[in-house]
Amino acid sequence: MSGQLAGGLTAPDAASRLVGFGQERSAGTRVGSSSLWERLVHLAGRTFIGLPPSTWLLVDISLMAGCVYAAYAVFPPYAPLDTPHIAFWQASAIFAFAVIISSLVFGLYERETLMSRSRLATRMLLTTTAATIIAYAIIYVIMYATVSRRACALAMSGFLISGTGIRLAAIWAIHKVHRGLLVVGSKALFESFQRAQANGFLHEYRLVGYATTEAPTPSDIHEAAFCGRILDRIHHLARHRITDVVVGASAARDPRVMDWMVPCLQNGCRVTNEAIFYEKATGQILVDEITPYWFLFADLKVYCDEHATLKRLMDLIIAGVGLCIAVLLWPLIALAIKLCDGGPVFYSQDRVGLNGAAFRLYKFRTMCPDAEHGKSIWSSPHDPRITRVGRFLRQARLDELPQLYNVLIGQMSIVGPRPERPDIVEELCQKLPFYAERHLVKPGITGWAQISFRYGSSIEDAKHKLQFDLYYLKHMSFELDMIILFRTVGTFLRGAC
Repeated sequence: MSGQLAGGLTAPDAASRLVGFGQERSAGTRVGSSSLWERLVHLAGRTFIGLPPSTWLLVDISLMAGCVYAAYAVFPPYAPLDTPHIAFWQASAIFAFAVIISSLVFGLYERETLMSRSRLATRMLLTTTAATIIAYAIIYVIMYATVSRRACALAMSGFLISGTGIRLAAIWAIHKVHRGLLVVGSKALFESFQRAQANGFLHEYRLVGYATTEAPTPSDIHEAAFCGRILDRIHHLARHRITDVVVGASAARDPRVMDWMVPCLQNGCRVTNEAIFYEKATGQILVDEITPYWFLFADLKVYCDEHATLKRLMDLIIAGVGLCIAVLLWPLIALAIKLCDGGPVFYSQDRVGLNGAAFRLYKFRTMCPDAEHGKSIWSSPHDPRITRVGRFLRQARLDELPQLYNVLIGQMSIVGPRPERPDIVEELCQKLPFYAERHLVKPGITGWAQISFRYGSSIEDAKHKLQFDLYYLKHMSFELDMIILFRTVGTFLRGAC
């Protein structure tokens, strides 16, 4: 274990270099964190991360009681009514009970809620709505009593605002705590994490560097991010503010991994394999790391009758209401397209849908007439074929409105993978593993890949979007659909402004 390694580096030298590297990085991060305010923020962030669900439950009960008290003070019960108003203490108990039940149903107390603002906003809104319905059912149906609608609206609005505000402050503090992350694997794996961080992911982590299980190469020894060879010294990493260790697929096959993983866990480090960590941290599935067995153990919800029925019902409601509203905008959009170049207003294409079946998709035209000359061409961010009106329609996602008709007749869903053209699908199926499996669900107007990644303009972009699509395929649920819809609305509002 202490023999000579490649490049003249001994095992004790590697371990000491690893320790020294951790000290150097830790000292570097403390330079910018010397103020009292930043130390308090970091302390608050670490505290929020470790809070048990029971603490958040007590916080919500207190907030609900305070909001009900304020609502009763502003809108006191009107005594002459035949149906008696419930007392303050009764209202507090009922609304608190309803909030707790709803919070547990929608996962408001799960740790992942404090990792994402969109997830938090969705769960808070669902919790507040469900709690209001439950409270009204208890008061009117079970107790045969009444409560002031204005008091109820004020109390629930107060809870929604205060509860969301406290949790947003917690998220802000948590994201200020940069957890030390060590990658066990190759330099290429470490660089993939750097690229993910540059693209806006892993912002709560401080990438310390990478370590190897094999003898380092000469290029590794001269690499600034190289921490050394991991032998039996990895449990010392906890002393140097390294809280997370990600083990690459190749390193995980080393039989010595289990020998140092348990001491690492005992010293407070969280050890995760590459695929699981990447999935949770970025909302993607590493397509290069999965096999056909992944679909066996992923527990896909594609054929769950309850979910399929709820999803179709949501599609019909949103598409029906959306078409009624969108029709008001269609004359303005059609006039703008006509005035721009005089070409046709609508554009239709064959696209690949559920289980690979082709269908006709409808959109507002955003490109010049005959822009592709019968051949599919990738669209680029500054594509000269896109008209001035078309560029605005794309930014605001207004060009997708005619697809509500495709949703209404069952060819598409509101939320799902982006439908692609048959010739592009054929090419991507040949070059990207498991690309055809994204057609296990209906394509959507919006989706996890659409809101998480830019317009695709290459095979590599298609691969990134496939990783998001596989994540949706594994985690598809009503809650995730709601998160995607809320973020899509935000995209629409930002693009239209």
